[in-house]
Amino acid sequence: MVVKKEIAARIIDLLTKNPQGLSITDIVRDVKVNRNTAGRYLETLTVSGQVEMRRFGMSKIYRLAQRVPLSAMLSISSELIMLLDGGLRVVYANEPVFRFLGTTQKDLCGKNIEFTRCATVFDEDTFDILKKHIKAGLGGTEWSGELSLKDTGIIFSCRIAPTVFEGGQRGVSVLLEDITEWKRSELRIRESERQFRLLAENSLDMIHRHTPDDVCIYISPASKTILGYDPGELIGHAVFEVLHSDDAHIVPEYKSRLNKKNHMAKISYRVRHRDGHYVWLESSLRAIFDEKTGDLVEIYGVTRDISRRKKAEDALRESEDRYRTLVEISPDAVILHRDGKIIYLNPAAQNLLGATDLNEIIGTNVLDYVEPGFRDAVRKNIKKDLEGDITPAMELHMVRLDGTPIIAEGRGVKTFAGGKPAIQVALRDITEYKRSEKALRESETTLRSLINAPTDSVMVLDTKGNILDINETAARRFGKRKEELIGSLADSILPEELAKARRSIVTQVLERKETVRFEDERAGIWFDTVAYPILSESGEVNKIAIISRDITDRRHVEERLGRSEQRFRNLVTATPDIIWETDEQSRFIYISPQVERILGYTPEELIGHAPFEYFHPDAREPNRLAFQKARERAEKYILHETRWIHKDGQSVLLESHATPTYHRDGSFAGFLGVDRERQ
Repeated sequence: MVVKKEIAARIIDLLTKNPQGLSITDIVRDVKVNRNTAGRYLETLTVSGQVEMRRFGMSKIYRLAQRVPLSAMLSISSELIMLLDGGLRVVYANEPVFRFLGTTQKDLCGKNIEFTRCATVFDEDTFDILKKHIKAGLGGTEWSGELSLKDTGIIFSCRIAPTVFEGGQRGVSVLLEDITEWKRSELRIRESERQFRLLAENSLDMIHRHTPDDVCIYISPASKTILGYDPGELIGHAVFEVLHSDDAHIVPEYKSRLNKKNHMAKISYRVRHRDGHYVWLESSLRAIFDEKTGDLVEIYGVTRDISRRKKAEDALRESEDRYRTLVEISPDAVILHRDGKIIYLNPAAQNLLGATDLNEIIGTNVLDYVEPGFRDAVRKNIKKDLEGDITPAMELHMVRLDGTPIIAEGRGVKTFAGGKPAIQVALRDITEYKRSEKALRESETTLRSLINAPTDSVMVLDTKGNILDINETAARRFGKRKEELIGSLADSILPEELAKARRSIVTQVLERKETVRFEDERAGIWFDTVAYPILSESGEVNKIAIISRDITDRRHVEERLGRSEQRFRNLVTATPDIIWETDEQSRFIYISPQVERILGYTPEELIGHAPFEYFHPDAREPNRLAFQKARERAEKYILHETRWIHKDGQSVLLESHATPTYHRDGSFAGFLGVDRERQ
């Protein structure tokens, strides 16, 4: 339909005079056109935005549109906006278009877009795509997509929509939004998320997130290795469902201490493994609070399996308890002195020196109990002991607190107490006894707590070994600032031998595209390290992540446990007496090899039997009652004589030193004792 301007103008003038609106019947009557013609003109004016239509019941009411002029709206938009007519001429462009093209309204508007700077600013391929969709828009097809400028790297979000101008002519609107930075940010975020996901999925520790109600909303794949559960089996469940009942108080206790100023916590607890046994875990937690309300929003955590460390600590503690118990019940006197002052003595030493109270001896000079004629020899042995020499056992004349002279045989050995060198001496009163017994060493100090162990070191390398990123923990371990290390060659900060070994491992990761785990030592510190490949989208290794954990404490614990157990074995092997242990039913669960020399039985013949079976008939009931009373009264120390029946039928008199032992829950466990032939 050819639109006549005079008819359109008459309709607009009529509606201007009737701002409340008119029906099509009113318009036909005043403009003097038929109803179909008026309807087509009103449709054109409505599409062009000059007239708007509202329904009232079954009637349509037309009135002038109360809108801001299109040019006014487009001029304040930050997008690049152009309006083109059917001949591809630029009818309108806003200021951002002029700035981008580096042109003016005079040089752009009224010209075919193919003969403007658009044709040179856009590369040929991109401009062809733009023209194609502009022409499709003139045909009524709307299009949205992205346009990339190869030369400049700029990326536009483009929308092309059909448009009808005021006179009814068809045209097209072109809207371009610069999304270059958004696309780059999106790419950086996607890459960051991918690297985080790789780190989380390859971490030795579990990385997890929880709601304030302790419901798991994310957990890394390490849950399968540590707890036997796939992440999907834990997500949506509360930690209380797998928490050991004895540790249920730990979670509410640590949460009660959290606030915006104190948002970090470290806790140790037990969790049920999928196969039913319990695993010791240590979690480093961080609470996230709402900035406005201060409410707890979420809890992030990194959790590691410390079962091996706990087992080593318990084994060491039990070994030390057993060693300490043996010292306490030993029939030999044990004295510990440092800088010449006595700082410890066992009950046998207290009896040897004739003291009724330990405080009579503690703090006094060890030479006070040695007769003057032997003091020089003792001083020389102390000097040799402190130098680490092994001094032979010697006889010396001593004096008790009441002045009674005694003859003792003993020797000293260097140890440490309170971090300082000390001497531990084992003495036997050879006035009555003629046998010598090796000195017992002081139990090592309590294992240093590993709860506050340093966090893992993390480095990311390129394929040439250059450091792309490194965390603060790793930087501190190398004694440098993080900024100094990024960009440097990893080999340059390692000793040559260690660097050579690390290069070999990096080569394995690059060639096999597989994770490599190993342990090594640097400057006296042991590390458990995992090196794993970070693959590009094409599947090639483009980075290598190195995660190192300080396991020095664990190695030391294991070494000290070995030394402690060796001391116990040496003591049992070297002593001429019988060392034994029974269970709560008074059956032997251990007896040292010396039993065969003294009683003729091998340890295997006695294990599982009660000692009363081998007592002289007259001694069985009295001894049974004595041990029963010691158990009921929780006596700390038992000293008595027992007549045994040798395997060959002879009667053997033994002096027994015993003490009750208890489980960690306080229940009775049995007896631990030392038996010696009575002279």
